[in-house]
Amino acid sequence: MPEHTPAPTPHRAVYGFAFYMLFTVLFLTYVTWALLPVEFGLHSYLPDKYFAVFVPFLVLVFAWFFAFLIYPAINLSMTVDVDSIASVVDPKLALPKGTEFTSWSQLQKGELSQDSTSKKASPVNCNLCRTFHQPVTRAPIAPLRFLDLQEVNTAYYN
Repeated sequence: MPEHTPAPTPHRAVYGFAFYMLFTVLFLTYVTWALLPVEFGLHSYLPDKYFAVFVPFLVLVFAWFFAFLIYPAINLSMTVDVDSIASVVDPKLALPKGTEFTSWSQLQKGELSQDSTSKKASPVNCNLCRTFHQPVTRAPIAPLRFLDLQEVNTAYYN
C-alpha cells in the first residue's frame, strides 16, 4: 500500500492541470460575460449584469465575516477559562490516570524512592573477541511528567 504523502505524483499532476484549465476557462468566461455589452446576445439566458459585481463582492464579504468574526469566535469558544488549571498545565499529563485535580500540591514532584544499592551486572561472554565484557547499563529515560517552574529554576540557577 503506498504511503500517503503530499509530494507530487503523476496522478496529482493530471488533476492539478485539469483543475487549472477548468478554472482558467471559467474565469475567462466570467470576465467575457461581465465585460461584453448586452447587445451581443449573451445575456438572454444569463443572470443580470448586476451579478458580475454582486457575486464576487458577496464572496469577499463572507470571507471577511468568516476570517474576522466566525473563526476567532470558534477559537475563543474552544479556549479554556483563564482561571482553569488547563490553561497552565495539562492535567492529563501531570496526574495519574483517573485522578481528579484538587490542589497545586498534587503537581509537585514527589520524592522517588530508589534503592541506594544498584545491581552490578555480571560480565558477559563475548563471542566476537572471546573475552568477558562488562555490559553497558544506561539509566532509564524518565517518564513524561509535569515540570514545576520552581524545579526548572532550581535546575538552571542553583
